Amino acid sequence: MAVPRSPVRWALVLLVVGLAGVAAAVALSWPGTSAEVQRVAATVVTPASCGGADAYDRVELTIGDQTHTAKLDGCGHQQNEVVEVVVPADTSGEFTVQAAANTPEGMPFDARLTALLMCLSGLAGGLYAYLLTRRAQPTASAEAA
Repeated sequence: MAVPRSPVRWALVLLVVGLAGVAAAVALSWPGTSAEVQRVAATVVTPASCGGADAYDRVELTIGDQTHTAKLDGCGHQQNEVVEVVVPADTSGEFTVQAAANTPEGMPFDARLTALLMCLSGLAGGLYAYLLTRRAQPTASAEAA
């Protein structure tokens, strides 16, 4: 006599697939970075030629109530040009800043979408393989015939 398949088993499979989809959607919409970066306006005081080995502009920036001079990881700016920069966490001593336009704010959306679709396709492939192996196994009613 064949044992009927329980609908609870299919509900459990659908629950796992649904939870994986929700987890993937949350991972996709999760913010890219947890740490806030500090962006400030800096004024170029000493421009540098881009052809040299030490191609760093010198900028002056104000953090809080202190004025600092730092190297800008870039070259070719005009003197007295205002550039928005990202300041590192440690500003004691000599430090280098980056232009804010060149700094990513987190993992790009298309990279997160690619990771999400890869995970979902792997999940779908695994579920399909499971269904194929279940179909290939003979049931008790087929053996009795």
